[in-house]
Amino acid sequence: MPKIVDHDERRERIVEIVAAMLATVGAEKTTIREIARQSGYSRGFIEHYFHNKEELITKTIRWINERSLARADAALAGKTGLAALKVFCELSLPLTSQVRNEWKIRMQFWGMAAVSDEHRREQSKRIHVSEKILMGYLEQAQANGELESDIDLLPLAHSLLHRLNGLGCNAILRPAYFTRQRQLQALDYIMAEFVKAR
Repeated sequence: MPKIVDHDERRERIVEIVAAMLATVGAEKTTIREIARQSGYSRGFIEHYFHNKEELITKTIRWINERSLARADAALAGKTGLAALKVFCELSLPLTSQVRNEWKIRMQFWGMAAVSDEHRREQSKRIHVSEKILMGYLEQAQANGELESDIDLLPLAHSLLHRLNGLGCNAILRPAYFTRQRQLQALDYIMAEFVKAR
């Protein structure tokens, strides 16, 4: 009887290797040849699943974003409004080694998105998803009476997303300064500014 091949498992294994390489050696050194060497699969085998390096990077960024959202879903059970918003923001920051690696990958992807229409479209989708999630928590906060009912929430969501991205980038570029404690303090300050908007 022929062996049953789990193609999804193979794709995920390759993407995991690509994610580890992007986080440690960067996009330039993450070549199909090196992916093949580290995975134990042949170059032809990898190219059977992914047409080129660009597709591999796109699939990898989707994979880390899906993992990030799954972690948030698990942590946010039963939370709403500003409490949920703060937890979501904490989970978005590079406070753990896993999330730091995801940030390193995202930051490289942003550079690629600046010059690639395909990557820019992918990044635009990610921004839209993040804005929608933030808007959802802000709407809950408004419904809970935590924010005034006449506040325009979209500019607040945009501001929060920009500030989180800036804090995350600074934490990656200046890790000795932006320790876990300083990141959480900065988030507390951002959240206090949000509550001031009442």
